[in-house]
Amino acid sequence: MYRSNGSPEYRVSHGSEFDSVEFESLKPSGDPKVDRVKALLYKANKPKGAVIFVHGTGQRNFEPLKYYPEHLAESGYVTMMPVLPYHFERTPDGSKSGTSFIRGTDVQLAKRFDQAVVDLFSCIDYLEKLGFKKVNIIGFSFGGMVSTITMALDRRIEKGVFVVSGGNYEYITWKSIATKVLRVSYEENKACTPRECEKKHKFFDEAIQKFNSIEDLAKMPPCFTYDPSLFARFIPPRKTLFFTAIFDPFIPRASSDDLWERLGKPKRYMMPSGHLGAHLFFKHFILKKTIDFFENKEE
Repeated sequence: MYRSNGSPEYRVSHGSEFDSVEFESLKPSGDPKVDRVKALLYKANKPKGAVIFVHGTGQRNFEPLKYYPEHLAESGYVTMMPVLPYHFERTPDGSKSGTSFIRGTDVQLAKRFDQAVVDLFSCIDYLEKLGFKKVNIIGFSFGGMVSTITMALDRRIEKGVFVVSGGNYEYITWKSIATKVLRVSYEENKACTPRECEKKHKFFDEAIQKFNSIEDLAKMPPCFTYDPSLFARFIPPRKTLFFTAIFDPFIPRASSDDLWERLGKPKRYMMPSGHLGAHLFFKHFILKKTIDFFENKEE
């Protein structure tokens, strides 16, 4: 899990606003639509560095979130914005964008997270081919979860910014509005219950302490293997910037706090908004603080 062999063959189409980079996933699901990766590449004049921007789950958030790579490029950062598996044009026929990450068994979710993380490794490989030995990463919502795992495992990532994200799937599964479908699926299939989940998570802290290599994931419950809180201790707090929405119904406050605390309580901004309102009302603030952080100007 979370290993990639080799590097894919990249196909690049040049455009006026951005280039389109496509390649085949190194962790194929078996569905050709899901396995054809596409990423937007925003170039910069006299680049200062490179950034991977990772979108959240859902059906309508890709276009609005282009705001960040567009403005990061204007500020001198070459920015790559990949489409995550099971989202947008990578959505399987008959499904809705993003639902595969809130539906299914924990074993299925583990495989989907595995593919998402390895796809980000391939994006970093591409930026390395362009000459960037170090990159930064920004993860928004669900993208922050995938980004946390990726940053913990790939030393080429210098700094990470996690916006309205969280960890600890006990909170995410049973307390979030967004995961109602997952709860229903678990209960219908008798795969998990709140009580069973609570019992399992009594050993979560112990699993974190014993987690020292990827091989250790095979000894854990599948739901632990894609929990960003499991990976957080491998990321130095000085390399992280965190944004929490105070009135977030999708990422419960306990989940946001859990990831932030396990990251070592890095610099955090509390935004008086809901989940979606964080971007609507604070995008300029998030962008400015992010650039300041990248350029070591953060207070």
